[in-house]
Amino acid sequence: MASVTTVALLRKKDVMDMALFSKYWRDVHGMLATRIPGFRSYVQYHLDTAHTASLHGIAVVDFDSEDLRGGLADSEVAALIREDEVNLFQSSLLYNLPSGADELWQQSAAPQTQLKHGFLLLRGCAAASTELLCQTLQQHSDIQSLRHFALDRGDAGHWKTPGVDNQLSPDNQFDLMLQITAANSFPTGAVEQAVQSLPVAPTQVQLYPVQSTYAMVADGRPTHLGLRGLDVLQTIEAAGADNQLDSKLLQCLYGVTP
Repeated sequence: MASVTTVALLRKKDVMDMALFSKYWRDVHGMLATRIPGFRSYVQYHLDTAHTASLHGIAVVDFDSEDLRGGLADSEVAALIREDEVNLFQSSLLYNLPSGADELWQQSAAPQTQLKHGFLLLRGCAAASTELLCQTLQQHSDIQSLRHFALDRGDAGHWKTPGVDNQLSPDNQFDLMLQITAANSFPTGAVEQAVQSLPVAPTQVQLYPVQSTYAMVADGRPTHLGLRGLDVLQTIEAAGADNQLDSKLLQCLYGVTP
């Protein structure tokens, strides 16, 4: 069966500062989410708040099939996730994309490069403009990959959380999301120029550079970060306690190995 993807667009609670939001999402909410069955990969992107007003986090979750995505809505852990969202999010929109609704372009990256991520969200962007935009960005020497998500083909109506805004509105509804990965520094100016050069201007444009990236699930298993949280990993590293990362120890503690 064909793989599918879910994209979450997330806004923190208005009363929560960004540092606490980032820590709670990664080390509390995120560690709970790693226990949802069926994830092939789960990556959190914590956005640069100097450039954001209405969005603070984006999560991308991949599944090997539509059947495996069922755990996102129906599992016991998913119910606990919903209960925890009220502690964290002002709004939470989950776009369940069908197979083929996202595409990846990638060129070889020099191993020594430090990769920077960003997301471009557009509304009112025709298919021809989307193709032209991707072609223009692919010519930029620092851009290592583009992942195109056709949000307008997704269903954002099934995730309902009491106390959290799950409703689409003119401020948060987009047709297209581009995940842009670049070497060394994020080419904000080049991305803005590429959008401005489109023959028909999109009705809404939001560009979100990423502050931090956390891979919580990879290859169908929670990562060390997804099992233990960043503070614990940093403490283990500082103490040089490599045996704390042993698979048998983690199996004993969590019933799963990374």
